[in-house]
Parts: sequence; structure tokens; C-alpha cells
Amino acid sequence: MHDEAKQRCVNIDWLEIYALESNDRYPCNAEYFRRHGYMVRERAYGTRVYKEMFEILNDENQPIMEIRRNPASGEGDFNGLVPQSTHIRLPNWILYQNNPVEMLCGFLLQHDYIFKRIFRIDICYDFVRFDTGDKPAKFVKRYLEGKFRKINQCSLTAHGEDNWNACNWNSLSWGARTSMVSTKLYNKTKELAEGKTDKPYIKTCWMMAGLIDNPTRCTKYNSDGTEEKVDVWRLEFSLRSACDGWIVYEWQGGKKMKKQHLPHRLPMFDAKDKLWQRFQDLCYHYFRFKYLEYADGDATLSDEDLLRVHSDPSRPLKRKDRCRDKKLFYFDQDREFTTLTQAPHDAKQSRDDEILERRLIKYRMLHPTPEVIQAVNLLLSKIDLTRLTNYSPRENLAEARALQLTLARKMGGDTRSVAMILDDILREINQNDIF
Repeated sequence: MHDEAKQRCVNIDWLEIYALESNDRYPCNAEYFRRHGYMVRERAYGTRVYKEMFEILNDENQPIMEIRRNPASGEGDFNGLVPQSTHIRLPNWILYQNNPVEMLCGFLLQHDYIFKRIFRIDICYDFVRFDTGDKPAKFVKRYLEGKFRKINQCSLTAHGEDNWNACNWNSLSWGARTSMVSTKLYNKTKELAEGKTDKPYIKTCWMMAGLIDNPTRCTKYNSDGTEEKVDVWRLEFSLRSACDGWIVYEWQGGKKMKKQHLPHRLPMFDAKDKLWQRFQDLCYHYFRFKYLEYADGDATLSDEDLLRVHSDPSRPLKRKDRCRDKKLFYFDQDREFTTLTQAPHDAKQSRDDEILERRLIKYRMLHPTPEVIQAVNLLLSKIDLTRLTNYSPRENLAEARALQLTLARKMGGDTRSVAMILDDILREINQNDIF
């Protein structure tokens, strides 16, 4: 099941920092940024902690930075805040660009902010199967049935649906709300389908990674041309500011071995390979499972035998750390990463096209004449092409059109990867062979 050409779809899904405004530029309020040529959208009310909250916008009136400032408590007596305290957060769609951390660092440097700490950062990895071939839904079911046991962070919350045949579990989370690291495994496709926004930038990342072929329907094309619905799952680690020393290393600086904590700073997350390394570190410690084994059992049982094991209170269990590991990921392998030079921004889901599509399909079923079938198929293809504009950046019309042509060729049966098709089309554009 090991795929040498696999693209890793690892991203930051939340990034918020705590910083101080410099004394020379204080106050860095909405009016300050307007004077420096930014478009700013203020919120009429603040938050529980800060009196002011506003967004910095790009040319398309989309937020690229969220800033909260002016602590409600004044100075020093509320959570250690001072008048210069501020929280800066990047909107979700910006985080799926090629290097959002570099953008944030440049913003802090340009306006003389004093970085204090990362308040929260979420690292997520999207996939259809684990590296070992396990399907996430089946793994979750077996885990809740007691076939595996987790070590570290054992506080569990599960969400799913109770059906007559079985319970379908869609989300598992470990760790308390106050934990410095929390872990979550969930069906991201289902979450997006139920959300108020479409988040096309996430589906574009999936398409570039080869997880899906058609982002409008989250489907993949089989070798025979048939379309198959794909469930993309997400493993996500949320790190709070309390985990500043979560990476520990030892060094021989004298007669005794000393331990040092690696500071929790932005340069640890400013490249895809660094993100993958952080994900591996977290996964090895916080997403580690063991087969359920008994102390009087045979240590050489096969995987199939172990999966049939059920808890027997009359037999003593082995200690978790002595049981065999359930392998899920191949670490330090397949180090190719999906990147987007520009990410499409948020888009509200439109139900009009879905209603029209369902009615066209129903009409085609009720009037299956060649003329009707041809006309309906043409309209459905046009609807699909229109939807594809949501999955490409608005800033560059040529790139948007190139991505549409790429998707059209992929949907037309081209078996090459999306990246290869896109490279060919961009080469044709540069040579003036198209447009």
C-alpha cells in the first residue's frame, strides 16, 4: 500500500500570536493602518478581553489579518496584559497559501510589533487512507470497539450517528480544553458539506495532492471513467501557548547531561518540511496506539488474530507501553508536499446551482430523448465549469483560467496528475499556444 509518489497535504489551520505594539507606533489602531494605506473593517463591538477588533482587507475586500487590541482591563491586572497588548490572527484562507508564517513575520517587522509568543497554532494533515492502508472510518470503529488502546492523552470525546445497522463515528478528539496539546481525527469532507462556507482553498489543496479529482463534488475518477465519492479525513493537533517547551533535547555541556527546551517560535513552522517534522513529532507522542494484548498471551500473534481479541476480565492485560504498536504512518518518507502560490478565498455555499442541477437531472430522467439528454448534459457541464471559478485565486485571471482548463482535462479522462497537466497548460500559455 506504500505509494512512493504520494503528496503530503499538511497545512496550518489556525495561527494566532500574542504581541506588543511598539512604544514609537502606539496606538496601532484602525486609524493607524488607514493612514498607512490599508483598507480596514472595524467591528462595532470588541471581545471579552479586548475593546477593539478590526480586520485588514485586500483589494477584493477579503480579510488578510485580524487584530484585537486595547485590553478591557487597562494595565497589568487582567491576565498579565498591558496597554500595548494585542492578538493577531491570520484568517483561515490565508493559512493555505504557500508561506503564511513568512507573511505574518513580515507584517510584524514592518510595523515594529514585539513578538511574545504563539497563542495557538493548529497543524493538520489531510488523507484518505493511513500510510499502512487502513481506512480511517474502520480504524475509528475498531478503536472504539477496544481492538486498540491509545497511550498518552486518553481523555476521549466521540461524535457520530446512531443507525440501525451500526454507529458511524465521524469525529474523535483527545485531551481536555485546557490541555497544552489537543488531538482530533475527523471526517473533513462531511464537516465541509455541513458548513456554511465552502472553503474552496481546502478542496484545491486536496486536488493538488491527488486526494480528489473534482473539487466541486469531492470525487475521484476511476480508471474506467466512473466517479467515486471520497471521504477525506483530517488529523489535527492544536498547540496552545502553554506548550512552549514541548520539544526537549539533551546536550553534554559539562560533567552532567543537561536538558534544554526548544522555544516555540514562528520559524519552526515557516516551511512545509518543517510542518511535516512538527506533525511527526506530535503524532509519535500524541497519536500512538497499541494492540490490546494479555499478559499470558502469545507475543507472536498475527495482526488478524489480534483484531479478533475482545476484552476478557478474567485475564490480566499487559501494560500499554509493552504492547505492540499499531502502525499507521511511515515517518521520514514521501517528503513531497502540496503548495499553493495563491489560495482562493472563502466562498459562501450557493444552493441555487444545486437546486437547478437536481431539477435538470430529474427532467433528464423523465424525458430521456437524445435531444434532452444532450442539452441537459451541456448545461450540467457549464454549471460545473462555473463552480470551478471558486477554486482558483481571483487575483490572476490567467491562472484561474489555466486551473479551469486543468480540471476540464482531468474530468475529461486525462490520467496524469493535476500538477503535470497544469504545468503543460501554463507552458502553452507562455508560448501563446492558447488564449
